[in-house]
Amino acid sequence: MALMEPIVIAGSGIAGLSAAWRLQADSEVPFVLYEKSEHVGGYSRTMQYGDFRFDLGGHRFYTKKAHVERLVRDLLGEDRLTVDRLSRILLNGRFVHYPLSIVSTLRGLGLTGAARAVFDYGAMKVGSLFAAPGAEETFEQWALNRFGEYLYRIYFKGYTEKTWGIPCSELAADFAEQRIKGLSFREAVRDALLKRGEDDSLVRRFIYPRFGFGQIPDAMAGTVREPSRLLTGHEVAEVEHDGDRVTAVTTRDSAGNSGRQPCSGLLSSIPVNEIVHMLRPAAPQDVLDAADRLRYRSVVVLVLFLDVERVSPDHWIYVPSPDIGFCRLHEPKNWSAEMAPPDKTSLVVEYFCQEGDESWTREPADLAADATDDLVSMGLIRSEWVSGFTTVRLSRAYPLYDLGYRQHVDAVNRHLARFGNLHNIGRNASFVYTSSDHYIDMGLKAAQNAMGHGHDLSAIGREPGYAES
Repeated sequence: MALMEPIVIAGSGIAGLSAAWRLQADSEVPFVLYEKSEHVGGYSRTMQYGDFRFDLGGHRFYTKKAHVERLVRDLLGEDRLTVDRLSRILLNGRFVHYPLSIVSTLRGLGLTGAARAVFDYGAMKVGSLFAAPGAEETFEQWALNRFGEYLYRIYFKGYTEKTWGIPCSELAADFAEQRIKGLSFREAVRDALLKRGEDDSLVRRFIYPRFGFGQIPDAMAGTVREPSRLLTGHEVAEVEHDGDRVTAVTTRDSAGNSGRQPCSGLLSSIPVNEIVHMLRPAAPQDVLDAADRLRYRSVVVLVLFLDVERVSPDHWIYVPSPDIGFCRLHEPKNWSAEMAPPDKTSLVVEYFCQEGDESWTREPADLAADATDDLVSMGLIRSEWVSGFTTVRLSRAYPLYDLGYRQHVDAVNRHLARFGNLHNIGRNASFVYTSSDHYIDMGLKAAQNAMGHGHDLSAIGREPGYAES
């Protein structure tokens, strides 16, 4: 299949690199991948600081998609580790297993709290027998209907509002349906009693690369580094179209030089609200307004380097307390021994924020001092263990599912759908917060669409029975 102009891929995150990996397998398909930064991988990148490695947030790989699993296994070869997950949440000063373990949770609540949780759940179920069923529009409604008032407030409300920066009553129920579908008090009890394990294996065991999650995108990039096929330090700045198809992109390199690349298609991982503003001719004002109403949550990643062999056995620890600034932390060495020297370790803590707010603008030294104090108060470290730190700011790390977001996404996507050769892939371009295997699948299938297939990319990640439980 010979194409007159190359396919353009915008962004070298895991979705864009998956598309490039698929296209390079067909020698007759010309393509070029533009990456704004000097590094590939996007937010799936693993960074190195001295003898330490760390991911930009903890990324594990699991999938029910056989073709995606084969790809990752082939890319990693002997550097593929299988890790048994241990994650906990700091609940009322006690560490409780996460995802929800009903025995651990009730034990963490104490006798009085456990009784209150069971009573509230029962009262909610009795009340629902006499109430007319209504649509679950908010995360608060979703959680209350599955856990009752007490568990919702203790287990879900604090962490969710701290993470997303808005009340649970303003967070769309789509968030729960996308991320934690199938979770409920009843199902947790049933799983505990029956010791069911089918979904448990998906949650508690995952694949991890020996030298960090960034090994996956790095391996993909290694297959497409032919001249002019992968250009770092180049961003897509404008997207030309004729009303039905994308015809060319304008690029800008790190030195400020502009170029124009005609194309037969565009596979874009540019944030969806941003690419709408790149269209030439411009999109209608109502579409631009809808795009401007879409919001993202940003993250400041702080890494503390510690002169101690290990802090905890956990892969993640979730921290809902409003008195502690960060939301989540992980210890990279627990994922792979190669992430830190044998006699040292590190902790990666994440501050969820909006760009421009206090967490985003604070001096790294101040952030590190506060995090150290918080970790000491949690009983995890001693302050004298901290030998250094670094920070990384992740702009627009997660799409924010606030109430009304769906109508804005739909308005933008309806306009973009008129361009038959434009395919949005990845988290920020699709405005879908799901798992890395779905973004790999998006890239692979978008590449196939550019070669004449008809995959429905919007269905990826929404398959029945496929969510983290």
